Amino acid sequence: MSAHLEAPARAEPQKWPLIAAFCIIWSGLVATEQVSGHLLPDTVRLLTTSAVVLSWIQFMNPLFGVIAQPIVGILSDRIWTPVGRRAFFLITGAPIVAVCLWFVPEARTIWFLFVLVVIYQFFQDVLWGSDHPLMADLFPPRQRVIVSGLLMASAQVTSWLFLHMGMKYLSAEALYRVVAISQVVLVSGFAFFLNERPNKPKKRPKLTIKRYVTDLLGHPIRARFAALNFFIAMFFNIAVGSGFLRAFATTSLGAPQEEYGPNWAYSTLPPLFLSIPAAIVIEKWLPKQYALMLGFAVACISCYLGWIADSPDDLMWIALTWGFGTMLVNVTFKPFFTEYVPNDIIGQISGSLNICYAAGRSLATLSIGYLVQYVYNDDYRYIFPIALALGVIAMIIAFSIPDLRYKAKREGNLQHEEEP
Repeated sequence: MSAHLEAPARAEPQKWPLIAAFCIIWSGLVATEQVSGHLLPDTVRLLTTSAVVLSWIQFMNPLFGVIAQPIVGILSDRIWTPVGRRAFFLITGAPIVAVCLWFVPEARTIWFLFVLVVIYQFFQDVLWGSDHPLMADLFPPRQRVIVSGLLMASAQVTSWLFLHMGMKYLSAEALYRVVAISQVVLVSGFAFFLNERPNKPKKRPKLTIKRYVTDLLGHPIRARFAALNFFIAMFFNIAVGSGFLRAFATTSLGAPQEEYGPNWAYSTLPPLFLSIPAAIVIEKWLPKQYALMLGFAVACISCYLGWIADSPDDLMWIALTWGFGTMLVNVTFKPFFTEYVPNDIIGQISGSLNICYAAGRSLATLSIGYLVQYVYNDDYRYIFPIALALGVIAMIIAFSIPDLRYKAKREGNLQHEEEP
């Protein structure tokens, strides 16, 4: 199968109310990720100091990504409800996440906490299984990078409020409950305002396991994205995303919650102020593979700064470089990928792509827990050189993915955005 661009679901740009609703929903989803990465590790450590136990609890998120997101992707391609197809999962899943988060502060045993985390992480993955296809459903390709930049900026407002304000001025119990309320208000509430519309039916072969795999890996470009997503997951989650950074700040730098939060809040500033300018530059002048490579390079610098850090104040510089690097990756990756996916199976393909991410995140989460406890004598500092090596691998894979849309636009031959 040759590599080619796919026709979009919509050719016309969407207006600001829809973009705003999507950004607000995204902000609500990001709030629970902040809980998982920056608040839950301390909650676990109140009950146990074992790095292995922490890794298993954090493992629930990627584990359910393998299960929930592919199912949601396939189902949401094929159903239609009065509120749409993706919105249905947002409206029904967010309240369940909210209930679990509300009761996490009440956990007095590791097993009760484990059960709550299992439930909320499963439904959190259901929610994330809906967001990716919406990018392709709602917006034409020429608008997706800009929308991605707006999503990043809005997410950073949420992250800054959580880290700088919430962790500094609120108790852990209050933070859990604020985020629980946000799931109902921001995610479920604003999902009613998504302007989804049914897909035009297309004849495709019957979906089998083999077909499910080949729809992703049988396409040369999508296969490279799958490999890239696997290494992005390992890179991001070893360095920051699975709670090990918080454990590093606590054990190696001696940073309490009220000091850690404001320092790490600096990671929100580059995405907050530069996501939209970066999106404009990338859309107009920069091939997306180079934007990805630059993002990985800067994030690798952040890992080096983490390796040599010796005080809580150093977290600020780690955060700034990490925020800038990951901003470039996050603004670019999803819009880039959706250009190579047929609209009528975007949920299915996104689900299978998420399996690659979940597999990388699972491997990263479990392996680091065991390595820290049994090889590195509970020294979380070793997360940084391991992550840096994975960032270099991701950079190499990104270089191999051509930006066909950028090339066609430069040659004045961009016709694929017309309504199919």
